[in-house]
Amino acid sequence: MSAGVVIAGGGLAGQRCAETLRREGYTGPITIVGAEGHLPYDRPPLSKAFLAGELERESLSLRPAGWHAEQGIELRLGDPVAAVDVEGQRLVLASGAELPYMQLVAATGSRARTLPALDGLANVQTLRDLPDAECLRAALVPGAHLAVIGAGLIGQEIAATAKKLGAQVTLVEAAPLPLERALHPDLAQWLVDLQREEGVDVRLGITSQAPETADGRLTALPLSDGSRLTPDVVLVAIGVIPNREWLGDDAQAVLARPEILAVGDLAGGDHWELAVHQGRAAARTILGAPLAPTPFTGWWSDVHGVRLQGFGDPAGADAIELDGDPGERSFSAVALRDGRPVAALAVGRPREVPRLKALFTATPD
Repeated sequence: MSAGVVIAGGGLAGQRCAETLRREGYTGPITIVGAEGHLPYDRPPLSKAFLAGELERESLSLRPAGWHAEQGIELRLGDPVAAVDVEGQRLVLASGAELPYMQLVAATGSRARTLPALDGLANVQTLRDLPDAECLRAALVPGAHLAVIGAGLIGQEIAATAKKLGAQVTLVEAAPLPLERALHPDLAQWLVDLQREEGVDVRLGITSQAPETADGRLTALPLSDGSRLTPDVVLVAIGVIPNREWLGDDAQAVLARPEILAVGDLAGGDHWELAVHQGRAAARTILGAPLAPTPFTGWWSDVHGVRLQGFGDPAGADAIELDGDPGERSFSAVALRDGRPVAALAVGRPREVPRLKALFTATPD
């Protein structure tokens, strides 16, 4: 096998890298290595439309079956990356196969963080990939009780989707308010109120305790306030851990090598737009082409039929400006620190997004 570009990871950033290489004239070998046995697919719908049964797995694929073969891109699926031999420039897979490379794109993404006390219990899971979503979707029958631990974006979305499916939902968050790095406290409280209005039982400033179990299943989940949940399913949504073990003990040194480029979660691209940009930028770096400026990106979410689009970091904000009526679920907000915008949120107002972005990207006079 001749050396070319090997993309370690079958997610969004790696797929966009491969597409850009071919589109911009690269004719050498390209191989995408994916830990899962599926075509590269889009993950955001897993907690929303796919979980709700509105999309099937075929609709998630970033490219249709046959596209990679047509483009001369080899797929090595279901064989996770195990290690890299940087001196020999070979990627080692779990099967023992070795792939030589001239350029290696590190795009192995991340895995869901777990709670050790709940590991191994049959009705406790995370949501990070397609099998996770299929398992959770099967469990969310009307009347089922779902406990979601963690009220970040994924936890918020899953709680909303489960409620839509007719489940009883309890959302447990250790912090006094959710999403403190993304939302001004007033906006975080608005989101809590939205969940409660839709029938989600939100518990704040509370942690889970050692579970009660029987026959390998969780039967009850005590909480730090003395209350006790008896859910049918527990979903742990407390963040992610980058998949970087295959890089060895000095991952930073490996990623600093000129023939290795990190994208996605391994490069801090933890939001969809940034992962897309990084994948394309890696391709242009390989081609020696000029790089597009790093875009000002944010995050987005859909909760109870409302689109949320946010930017910036509200830490230290001392004021907030509102346009619209939060009670109507259609408004925009700008968090200010010393009179300057530090974060913004559009709720049900996608047309406001360019204006809000401009607050952060405009050149100062």
